[in-house]
Amino acid sequence: MIIDPQTGCLGIFGKPLGHSLSPLLHNRTLQHLDLNYVYLPFEVEAHNLPHAVAAVRSLGMAGVNVTIPYKEAVIPYLDELSGDARACQSVNVIVNRDGRLVGHNTDGAGFMKALSSYEVHRGCALLIGCGGASRAIACQLAMAGWERLVLLDIDLQRARSLAGFIRDRYQCDIAALAMSQQAFAAQAGSANLVVNCTPLGMHPQIEQSPVENLNGLEPGTLVCDIIYNPQTTRLLKIASQAGLVTLDGLSMFVNQAALSLELWLDIDPPLDFMKEVAADGMR
Repeated sequence: MIIDPQTGCLGIFGKPLGHSLSPLLHNRTLQHLDLNYVYLPFEVEAHNLPHAVAAVRSLGMAGVNVTIPYKEAVIPYLDELSGDARACQSVNVIVNRDGRLVGHNTDGAGFMKALSSYEVHRGCALLIGCGGASRAIACQLAMAGWERLVLLDIDLQRARSLAGFIRDRYQCDIAALAMSQQAFAAQAGSANLVVNCTPLGMHPQIEQSPVENLNGLEPGTLVCDIIYNPQTTRLLKIASQAGLVTLDGLSMFVNQAALSLELWLDIDPPLDFMKEVAADGMR
């Protein structure tokens, strides 16, 4: 690739980013499409977040992804939110439209595309963790007609805040509980879907898991982890050993990445190619 003054810049804001496949995935895809863009990782300190966002505008960047821990914190520094980001109050994509920064969220849509490959009764979903990705996924599940959501977080106030947000906007029975093995076990019997929305188990802390066991889950329960590195987390290993159906985070990751490219560059992303690149990156 030749970088010149016309090379467009994309990137990702977050901290840490050492685990991220986004630079590999996007740069390989941009080269595949023969587009004069480069995608760079920017580990941003919290106190520098407003300056980093302002740089998207001042440097003429086409846009950036936003990941842990800034999906909610970035909102005050944007000019506008799209309907999807406004609905969940979480941003994972910033698009620069002629100097106007618009926040979007592709996490929820990416998750639902991955989930669509599985036949799951839209009964009760247990979401562990109530950060930015969880907000997007919870909103999408509520909009899709799930009957009940149970939100579990070590910060009970954060879980209650998200529950109130969902309750005010969607017709969905919802509960907020302080996360513990005991709280999870008490809700497990009613779950059709379990989603880990925390970073527990993400590289390099691959031996971590949000729960010690999955006792109480019915055999048909689908256990999902939105972490994609490693592709098979400790949680998913526990689920497989228990004979449960599992869904890893790689499909969600690729789907949301493809939607990001569509927003930034107004292109039809090569989804199959991107899936191959992501799979190769995990080998």
